[in-house]
Amino acid sequence: MQYIGIDFGTSNSLASLVKNNKIEFVEYADGSISNPTIIYFPAKSKQISIGTEGIERYLTNLEEGGAGGRLMLSIKTLLPDAKFDYTLVAGHGRWSAEDLVAAFLAKLKTLAEKQFGEPFDGVVLGRPVDFSELAVERLENAAHSAGFKDVIFWLEPVAAAMAYEQTATDDELICVVDLGGGTSDVCVIEVSAARSNSPDRLNDIKAVGGIREAGDELSSKIVQNKLAARFGAGSTFKSLGKTLPFPAHIIHKLSKWHRINLLNNRDDRETIHSILPFSNRPEDVKRLLGLLDHHYGYELFQAIDTAKKRLSEKDSVAIKFSPLELSEPVSVREFEAMIAETVGRIEHSIGDVLAKAGAKPADIKRVILTGGTSQVPMLNRSVIKIFGAEKVLRPDYFSSVATGLGYVASRFNGEKN
Repeated sequence: MQYIGIDFGTSNSLASLVKNNKIEFVEYADGSISNPTIIYFPAKSKQISIGTEGIERYLTNLEEGGAGGRLMLSIKTLLPDAKFDYTLVAGHGRWSAEDLVAAFLAKLKTLAEKQFGEPFDGVVLGRPVDFSELAVERLENAAHSAGFKDVIFWLEPVAAAMAYEQTATDDELICVVDLGGGTSDVCVIEVSAARSNSPDRLNDIKAVGGIREAGDELSSKIVQNKLAARFGAGSTFKSLGKTLPFPAHIIHKLSKWHRINLLNNRDDRETIHSILPFSNRPEDVKRLLGLLDHHYGYELFQAIDTAKKRLSEKDSVAIKFSPLELSEPVSVREFEAMIAETVGRIEHSIGDVLAKAGAKPADIKRVILTGGTSQVPMLNRSVIKIFGAEKVLRPDYFSSVATGLGYVASRFNGEKN
């Protein structure tokens, strides 16, 4: 049985294994090794697509005046949601969380088998530290449905530590801070070249912890504080002689990029249409309807993500999205004020894991800072404040977890061969 490592992420997913003592990654249709964790259901075809290929097909259909279909974003976030039973996809039927994840993993499995010319019946799957039993159960079921006979779970920050360990010589007590799209994970672990060959690392792991807040939460803060008003938040409307506030549950869905599509249900759309003639800010309500009518959710959050990245280099930028006539300025000072509570919770999580490990920052020899959200300057400064700049290493922030999972998978392949 051959195993492959898969970093199934909230924002992006990668797969890897070791070939000729070198880590190799599975390439997607666009030739890259990392693609968004997205599924596209076309309106007039049963052939679903994943990643950037799915996004391109979706946007092409919209540009050509087609129905577009359904773009499902951040499907990993559905796994721990006990309230999510299924979603109805026009032309494709009923899909549970397991079904959606299985479809993505099956496509990735097919790509891997085509690239490497061999079947993969086993998988080493990364998982966040703060992942519920329901989420783990659903992810395991999805992996089996995708065609994997054996499913092994590995904590994501531990996998990142395994990647670093390939270059370690002496015994080192390290701390991994993995800041992704949906979760922030922390691990204190002992690593060394000798330990890397051990099949059981349980005694080396001193403590793990994490929270379900990371990059997506930072983007949500921007929506709530800078853009929500442009879609009706804070407005009022008249109904039966009363002045009522714009529904909060609609703005809540709007602020989560993977939940914007949920506003395209009959009840919410009827509510928004009924508010429009009686709103004190009809232009903002029209903008929300335009967002839904043209399925601009993904593009809007791409614009937000672009602005967020530019704030790493500039003191002030504009969140621009011309199809909806949006150009909202945001400064670094404003952004950092928005995310201060989330950064504080991440700091607390790091301190909590150190305490569980019985370690002080001075005891940590190296800090592995990884994950896409680790590029946010305020979070960089936060980690440096705790440990000191000289200890912080920044490996490839997208592939470090996947690299570790690939090395773990190779051990199982070695044992089985």
